[in-house]
Parts: sequence; C-alpha cells; structure tokens
Amino acid sequence: MDYNPVKCMVLRKIDRSEYTADLTYARGCTANRVYPVSIATGTQDGDIYVDGKGCVLFWHYCGFAYISGDVRADVLEEVYRNFLVSDTERRFLLITDSEFVSDYYSGIDLLRVDKRIEYTHSGILEKQPELDDCFVIERITSDNIRVIQGRITPAFSWNDSDMFLRNGFGFMARSKEDGSLAAVAFSSAVSPEEVDIGVETAETYRHHGLASYLAYKMCEEIIRQGRRPVWAHAETNTGSRKTALSVGFKPIGINTVIHKK
Repeated sequence: MDYNPVKCMVLRKIDRSEYTADLTYARGCTANRVYPVSIATGTQDGDIYVDGKGCVLFWHYCGFAYISGDVRADVLEEVYRNFLVSDTERRFLLITDSEFVSDYYSGIDLLRVDKRIEYTHSGILEKQPELDDCFVIERITSDNIRVIQGRITPAFSWNDSDMFLRNGFGFMARSKEDGSLAAVAFSSAVSPEEVDIGVETAETYRHHGLASYLAYKMCEEIIRQGRRPVWAHAETNTGSRKTALSVGFKPIGINTVIHKK
C-alpha cells in the first residue's frame, strides 16, 4: 500500500454533547454493539469521531475501537496514520467483522492481526456452578473496590470507580482464611440492552471454578435487569472459552483485531 505522508483530516472528534446523535450508528455496529453504545449513551468514557458522510469511529476508554456506517478507504487511511501507528493517549485496537477493513490493513508490517470470538447468551441459566467452601462472594461496593487488583478489573474499562459503581456492577470472591482477593467478575461494558462480562482469577486461586461461578452470578444479575449477557475473548484464550461455554454462552462470530505490533 502506498501511503501519502500528508495526514488526512477526514475524521472530526465530536463533543460529548453530540454523542447521542450517533446512537443509531452505535446500535448498527455489526462487530459489537455494547462498547459503542456505552460511549454514545454516556454510560462509559470514550471518544467518537465522524466523517460527516455516514461513517463513525467509536474509541472506548479500554482501547477497543469500532467503525460503523459507510466505511471508505480515506477513513481507513486516517485511522492507520492517526490511531493505529501513532502514539495515542491510550491503546487502540480496531475490532471489525468487515472483510473490506481487514483486507485494507492486511500485509502491513507495522500491524498485528488477531482474532476475537464473540458470544451471546440465550437468557436461560442452567445449574449454578458449585462454590468451594474456602471462598465467600461479595458484591463490589465502595467499601471493597480498593482491594481489586489485576489486569482485567473494573479499571480496565472504567475511567474511575465512582462511574463504575454508578453505572456498572460486579462480584468478587475472597478467601475465607485471610480475606485476600481470589477472583473478580464485572460489567466491562454496559448498554441499555447488553452487558459485556470481564473476569479474572488470581493465579494462586485458579482451578477452583471461581471464574465459572462468578460468570454465572453476573449472567443471573444481567438477566434479572432485563438485559442480555455478552462475552468475548482472544481466539487463543481457551480458559475464557471454557468459562463462557460453562455458563450457557454460544459463539456467534469471529472478529478481526488490528493493532500496532
């Protein structure tokens, strides 16, 4: 691909007061809806860029980015230059189900291409996984959120604890012996219709079934709220796949993830 060294000015970053105007594009994003909608509704932090011709880029606080609408080569060129290979304020991972987008970026040495499996849930929960007697389950509150540490935690996708506690929710498992954090599950992305679940188990406490138990608790709460649980993971993450299947998720597609090496 032959790139012009002059940066394009196709996309315009819009003000937060304009976000709801792009809610239709967020809900029309075929690769994923919950992350774009969470931004457009103001439920979570993120940026929205528009080209004024029917293409919208949603860039979530966690770094996930989605393009919706009429995607053209000039938009993808600007995304490449200004987001994918530039130093940005946070990471930028473009997630897409479009062959046009994937093909446009294929074969570029500076970029890495991975796969991400997307899941949905029927809304029907079967038998709850058993909980080892060594653990106690707590809902995440302002009193205990500070004990949460790790990579996939509320801080992964929520800019601050207050916003998470106001718009999100989650559960943690703690050791009865010393109160240490064993595992956490939380709403990674929230929209009026869907909730994406994030789960992490501390290495010391793996192989106790905590991920499945907490994922089940999350699904139970999401369904009680009248929303749909969703799940996704890197294609190579067999542990996440096992957890998803154990609580009733079904794979619905594979997205391409494009990011800087």
